[in-house]
Amino acid sequence: MTAEQPTTPGQRVERLRRAAGLSRERLAGLSSLSPTTVKFIENGRRGLTLRAAQQLAPHLGVRDLGELFGPTVALSLDVRPSHPAVDDVRRALTAWHIKIDGDPESPAYLGGAIDAAWQTWHTSRHQRTEAGLVLPGLLDSTQRAARLHEGDDRRTSLALLAQAYHLAQAYLAWHGDREMVWLTVDRGLSAALDSDDPLAIAQSIWYAAHLLRSVGRADEAVERLREARGLVEPRVADGGPEWAEMLADLHLCSALTRARSGDQGAWSDWDAARRVVERALPEGYVGRRTRVSRPLVDVYAVMCAVDLGDPDEAQRRAHALDPASIPSTERRGRHFVELARSADLEGAREATLHLLARAEATSPETVRYSPPARDIAARLAREAPAAIRAEAVELSRRIGASEL
Repeated sequence: MTAEQPTTPGQRVERLRRAAGLSRERLAGLSSLSPTTVKFIENGRRGLTLRAAQQLAPHLGVRDLGELFGPTVALSLDVRPSHPAVDDVRRALTAWHIKIDGDPESPAYLGGAIDAAWQTWHTSRHQRTEAGLVLPGLLDSTQRAARLHEGDDRRTSLALLAQAYHLAQAYLAWHGDREMVWLTVDRGLSAALDSDDPLAIAQSIWYAAHLLRSVGRADEAVERLREARGLVEPRVADGGPEWAEMLADLHLCSALTRARSGDQGAWSDWDAARRVVERALPEGYVGRRTRVSRPLVDVYAVMCAVDLGDPDEAQRRAHALDPASIPSTERRGRHFVELARSADLEGAREATLHLLARAEATSPETVRYSPPARDIAARLAREAPAAIRAEAVELSRRIGASEL
């Protein structure tokens, strides 16, 4: 008589879903996951992450996540790796200066500093380490300028302060305290609103939408993005290219948000972004801060296809996209991670490992701090065929995923 095989987390999800009388589509809608994600969790083609388990549990009647993961799985409450500079950035965000004096930096100087910081973010292979070095000083300088300047200089300084908070959000998103990320979003939006700059306000909503989506509030994110487009769209025809850039970015964010909710309407937002970039932006245009460009639109197409659970479409979209054309090292690394996710959905272990290795070679910190990349690497280390297992284990070790 053989011992009964232990059930997997995915099998437990499926059993509890059926017991609750829920279809995959209904459970996905309640949990703010896509139906494809639920399907792949159940059949083992995607690992059950702690975040997904937390979203599923209330609708499966689960109060102890051990019911999903099983008694042999150890879970850490701190599942995200931390970056060495997080403490310095946290101190800069929570240093409430009651009294500020002296001469503030000029808005022109601060604008140059902000642009240089974003340029470093997009060109360095170790963008989080580089950002962690400059963020504390950048936050202090922009906070001082917003307090000490008056009139138009103050409004400009407030818009730049919002940008400093956006960079802090990008830095903290994958390895900072969730409360600190919320703080950057709230302060960034507050500074933008005080600046009375519609472009700054729209960009702050773009950043807020990313956080809303990540905590399961996709409907709110899509609605806020729609409101932001209302601020921007009337100014596209007569404004500079930054207005068209922002409009395209808002559509791209909405497309990704809808895709991660399993909404095929994501493609209508993606197509709207494509039309804006092709018709309203000069050939070869690249946005300074979020790198809006024709190649980035194609990157988002791959991301949407992966999140909609369509690896064939993801590969078709990626076929004509030269990764070298992506105008950001960080985004190029993330693109390889998305291609690895697509290969993972198809069960192509060798291709998945190859693409993760390319992502790491492009931007080691993007892979080290990316939750999907770490999850895939950890599973490969456990489950890859013997021919590539040693390589998978070594990659998992290098990016710190071996403990997952």
